[in-house]
Amino acid sequence: MPKKSTDNLHSLLEDGVRVKNDSSENGEANHILADDLYQLAQQKVLHELDSLYEEYTFASAKDASLTDDLRRRISSSDGTCEHVHTEDSLVYGEIDLRGFCDLLMHHVPHSSDDVFYDLGSGSGRAVFAARFVGDFRECVGIELLSNLHEMATSVRSLYRFQYQHKLIHQNVQFICSDLLDHDGWWKDGTVVYVPNLLFDDSLKAQIAEKAVRMRAGACLICLKKFEGAAFNCVFELVKERPVVMSWGESNTYIYKRQ
Repeated sequence: MPKKSTDNLHSLLEDGVRVKNDSSENGEANHILADDLYQLAQQKVLHELDSLYEEYTFASAKDASLTDDLRRRISSSDGTCEHVHTEDSLVYGEIDLRGFCDLLMHHVPHSSDDVFYDLGSGSGRAVFAARFVGDFRECVGIELLSNLHEMATSVRSLYRFQYQHKLIHQNVQFICSDLLDHDGWWKDGTVVYVPNLLFDDSLKAQIAEKAVRMRAGACLICLKKFEGAAFNCVFELVKERPVVMSWGESNTYIYKRQ
């Protein structure tokens, strides 16, 4: 178990223990050793996430991203998009849920006063991972492509119907917007995930410019280091660790706003 367990993890653990007890032949309480609690919590979270996304697979999300009208307009360079984004910046990928949950549970301290943002949230997997393992006041995903946003909102509807009642902290929100236009993440966000591995230099520079406005103590989780004197004057790189992605292993970097 993490040094500071969360309300949502306790709630899921209680649900998991209750299911195990209900399914036991003699109805006696199952005794779970303290050393086994982390494993049970992680298994329960991953089971819930797998169930939530059973009909919303990585393949279907990738297909949705490739057929999005906005992406086609960007490819055609017809000048109708307010911000210029490269094709590489819109390549769809997903972080491994086990690794991301472990990252949030062990390496990103937070409380029920914190707000989690995913900048480029796709079908919402990282947002729901944060929701299930964390006590964040709110978990928010910002996604540019409407097809992926619609998929995430469909998952949210299922979450509200079948899963929300299992958690103490429940708020989840998805916003269809360019992350450069939505100011909530740097005004309110205290834990912000930026899957920036393939973001072009211009986009990374614009994100860094806005990130320096985040409040002291806020955490920024990213897949590629941010450069620039202004950013590195106010952010300290506090941790670097590998994590599995849909395309292979990648490093994650955790910055803390000073």
